[in-house]
Amino acid sequence: MNRENSSVFKAVIIGGGASGLALSIMLAERFGGESVALIEKLDRVGKKLLQTGNGQCNLSNISTDLSHFHGKNANFHNFIINSYSDKIEQFFNRLGIPFACDGDKLYPLSKQASSVVDALRFKLNSLGVNVKLNSTVSHIKKVGKLFEISTLEGIRTIGENVIVCVGGKSQKHLGTDGGSYSLLTELGHELTPLYPSIVQLKTDTAKIKGLKGLKQKVKAVAVVNGREVSSTLGDLLFTDYGVSGNACFYLSSYLTGSSSSSIKVDFCPELERSELISLIKTKQQNCPYLTGEYLLSGIMNNKIASSVLRNSGISSLSSLIGSFDAEKVADCVKGYVIGITGTMGFDASQVTKGGIDTIDFNASTLESKLVPNLYACGEVLDVDGDCGGFNLKWAFCSAFAVSENLK
Repeated sequence: MNRENSSVFKAVIIGGGASGLALSIMLAERFGGESVALIEKLDRVGKKLLQTGNGQCNLSNISTDLSHFHGKNANFHNFIINSYSDKIEQFFNRLGIPFACDGDKLYPLSKQASSVVDALRFKLNSLGVNVKLNSTVSHIKKVGKLFEISTLEGIRTIGENVIVCVGGKSQKHLGTDGGSYSLLTELGHELTPLYPSIVQLKTDTAKIKGLKGLKQKVKAVAVVNGREVSSTLGDLLFTDYGVSGNACFYLSSYLTGSSSSSIKVDFCPELERSELISLIKTKQQNCPYLTGEYLLSGIMNNKIASSVLRNSGISSLSSLIGSFDAEKVADCVKGYVIGITGTMGFDASQVTKGGIDTIDFNASTLESKLVPNLYACGEVLDVDGDCGGFNLKWAFCSAFAVSENLK
């Protein structure tokens, strides 16, 4: 039933991404599909969701550590994450999507994002939700107790409640170019500074010269203004501009937006410092005829070893290995500092750090404190998570919060 321009919807949801799709289903189950409208600017829903987890759809994470989430209002997410995390798997099980665990990460058993989007879309259709595609919302206007939602295409939709689920500024080719923040700022809400997150990092290229294309499992530490703020164990991929890989993506949310940041890399995380020193000294004793170029051969990747030694200025690589200070070499290998100069930008990023300031939203219901019956959920708010399913966890948990509290 199409109630646009003629009737009043109980809920109008703007944005057909992860949170918008889940919320549309939840509200349709509560109030009936004919009472819910979903407005999406692209030609189909869930396009960004198709890209998550390299197409495998990392839907959530079993970790209960709230420090995986970030925002100006540091504890805003706590109640919602604690209250609704356990409901995500139950929700998808009802849609025929069983979960599989890979470490702490939760995926659909199929490891196919397309199966998740299809399940959401089929359920949406079965409930009779009014879905309007190719429709870009330009304004939300409060008229008495109701909302008037206008699109660039000239469509007008009336609703008792409006929920803004438009995403952030990352990956504009998937419909999130940052332009939709104005829907909330025009109603009095503030926008915090925006930065790309879960993104490739530009670095001091001299420190990674000759390493393009190499991937190494490392322990990487994010250092901001001289302080270590987070660490992770994972792959670091070297490029011509800097670094990529899951270790880079995990730390990027801690490093973007800082005037002074770096990554401290341990290239031999499986060895204690004392163990590495012992290996180096043994090699110096047994192979005194080798030059520095081969000091770490057999211990770590030759190209990476040469780059570390060359840039650390300990000794010339043409010198015999006995001239190298084993302790200094070990310190360089386990604490190689690469300065960060920037990121590859919003178009390359998976998530936006920053968003609509949460100070003016109820931390339990996500209802606006400025405009009654206006809600926001998902990435549009100033809440972002670490790489590993935490951003989708927030998207779905925030949808639960709105669905259970909307009246």
